[in-house]
Amino acid sequence: MGCDMLLPAIRHVTRVLLCVVGAVALTWVLLISVPDESISQNQVVPELYEGVPFDAHLLALDRRALDEAYHTQLLLLFSIWLRQQAVDAKQITNGLQIARRAYNQAAGQIAKREDALHETERQRQELLKDADQDRH
Repeated sequence: MGCDMLLPAIRHVTRVLLCVVGAVALTWVLLISVPDESISQNQVVPELYEGVPFDAHLLALDRRALDEAYHTQLLLLFSIWLRQQAVDAKQITNGLQIARRAYNQAAGQIAKREDALHETERQRQELLKDADQDRH
């Protein structure tokens, strides 16, 4: 009979813990998804490809390396946070904001490079088409 009396209390504690964990998880997701407004509009974004020649193959590798580097950074951030027993979310939140900002800057520059390569290829194809029409 003693165990039967404890079951409702255990169920209640379990429900409360699940609600707390759910609230913490929801808060975490909301914190991560909020864009970082701390970047001033006057801040200069470093130009990654200044003076670097176009190369479609290497650009694809750049994108892949960026994704892998971002993933590696997240593994590091979460590893440190878990080792600290998830006491304070401020450090990992700052780390995530910095990593996302850097990722988005680099990804944006890679996308611009890809667009420029596509435009160059489109123009080249157009010139070839025009030259072919002139011959006929």
